[in-house]
Amino acid sequence: MKKVLSVLFAILLLLPAFAACGESKTNSDPAENPGENIQVPEAEAPAETEPDLYANLPTGDYGGSDFPLLQYEETSAATSTICVEELNGESVNDAIFQRTVNVNERLNITIDFTKTSLSDVTSIMSSSVTAGDDHYQAFWQHSTTAVTNFLQKGYLLTMNGISAFDFEAPWWNRNAMDSIRLNDRIYMAFGDINYYLFDFQSIIICNKPFIENHGMADPYTLVREGEWTIDTFLGMVAQGAEDLNGDGKLGGKQDRIGFTGYKTSTELGFTHAADVELFSRGADGSMVYDGVSEKYFDVVSRYSAVLGDTNYAEHNGDFLGRFRDDLTLFTSCTVGGLSTMRDTEFDYLVLPFPKYDAAQEDYISFITNQIQPMMIPITVADPDRAGVGLENLCGESHKLVRECYFDELVNYKYVRDQDAIDIVRMLYASDARFEIGHIYNWGGVENTITDALAGKGETFISDMTRIEKVMSKSMQKTMDAISG
Repeated sequence: MKKVLSVLFAILLLLPAFAACGESKTNSDPAENPGENIQVPEAEAPAETEPDLYANLPTGDYGGSDFPLLQYEETSAATSTICVEELNGESVNDAIFQRTVNVNERLNITIDFTKTSLSDVTSIMSSSVTAGDDHYQAFWQHSTTAVTNFLQKGYLLTMNGISAFDFEAPWWNRNAMDSIRLNDRIYMAFGDINYYLFDFQSIIICNKPFIENHGMADPYTLVREGEWTIDTFLGMVAQGAEDLNGDGKLGGKQDRIGFTGYKTSTELGFTHAADVELFSRGADGSMVYDGVSEKYFDVVSRYSAVLGDTNYAEHNGDFLGRFRDDLTLFTSCTVGGLSTMRDTEFDYLVLPFPKYDAAQEDYISFITNQIQPMMIPITVADPDRAGVGLENLCGESHKLVRECYFDELVNYKYVRDQDAIDIVRMLYASDARFEIGHIYNWGGVENTITDALAGKGETFISDMTRIEKVMSKSMQKTMDAISG
C-alpha cells in the first residue's frame, strides 16, 4: 500500500499545472544548490522531451459564433463550476477563466455560459428539445434527473460517433462513464471540464483526538498496511459509542456515537468498497440483475448489525454538524463536504471506505449521484462542432485547472495533513465507480440497499425478491428508450 500511495502521488505531481499553482525554482541560490554549478559535457545527448499531450486536440475556425452551455448551480457543499465570468485572484477561478479564453481564441468561438437552478435546467432543455431548438451545445444536470427527464425520453445525442471526442485521453474519466453505461453508447460523459466528479467522491472522516485518547489503532497505518477492513471499521464504530450525558444509556443526542452518515448518498460506498455488485453487463452491453450473492448478503448483514443499532450509529439528520460538535467518531461525506469542516476545532483524518477483507487488493472509491454528467441535446445541428468545442474545453481544463483544484481545495485547504492528501489523491486515481442502482434506481433498488445497510440486513434477500418484477420492468423501460 505504501508503494501504491507513493507512486500515485508522484505521478499526479507530474501532471501539467497552471503557472499560479506551483512554485518557481528559477531563483534558487547556487550556494544552497551546488549541483546547479555542474557543467554538462557538450557531447552528452539532451534528454528526450515528452510528446505534447495536447498536440492532437481538434481545431477549427467557427467565425466567432456563440457556443452556449447550461449548468445547474449545486447547492450542496461543492466547489466546481464549468465557467466563470471574470478573474478574481483565486487560482481555480482564474485557471478556468484562462482556459475559456484559450479555447475561444483557438476555435474562434464565444463560449456563452449560463448557470441556473436544477428545475430550470430541466424546463429549459425540455422545451428546447421539444421545439427542435439548436441553441445549447451541451448541458449538465443532476444524474438521476438526467436519466428520467432526458435519457429515457430520447432527448440525448450519443457521443460515440463524434470524431472530435477522444474518450481515452486523460482528461476524460472513462471508468466513470463505463460504470453507468447501459450499452455501447455514451450519452453521459465525465471529465476535467467539470470537477464535481471529484467533489462528490465519498470518504470517511475520523475524530483524531478520540483515536489517540483511547489508544485505538491508527487508521492511516491500517490503510497503508491493507488492514482497513469491514471488521476493523465496525469494531472501532462500536468502541466509539460513549455515554456523555451520564444517563446510563448510549445513543442519546448528547452522547457520542460511532458513525453518522446519509443513507441514500455516501453510505452506498460501503458495498462498493467491498467490491460487491447486484448487476453485471450482458454480452450486448445491457445490464443484468444477478441476484444477491452470498458475499453481498454477508456485507450488508455485517454492516446492518452495527450501523442499524442506534447505540452506535445515526443516519441522515445533521450528520456533519454532529461530527463538528465532537459527538461522532466516524462520518461519511463527500470530498466537497470537507469545505464545511474548515472551522472544526479538532483534527480529523480522511479515510477510504473499508475493504471487504485484507485479501482484497485495492480500495475502491464511490461517487454519489449528485454529480453532473455532460450531455449533448439531440437537437444540436452540428455535433462535430459541439465535439470540437467540448474536447478542447476538457483538454484545457486538464492542462490548466486540474492541479490548481488539487492544490487549492485538497492540499491543506480541505485537509490538514499529508496522509489525508495522499488518501484523497489515491481515491482520485482508483477504480472510482457509481452505484448503477443509485443512478437509475430501478424499482426503488437504491432504498432497498441502503435500508439493508442501516438495519434491515436480515430481510434484504426477501426485500429484493419483492421488488424484482418492478425493477426488471423499469430496467427494460430504460433499455427500450436507448435501443433506437
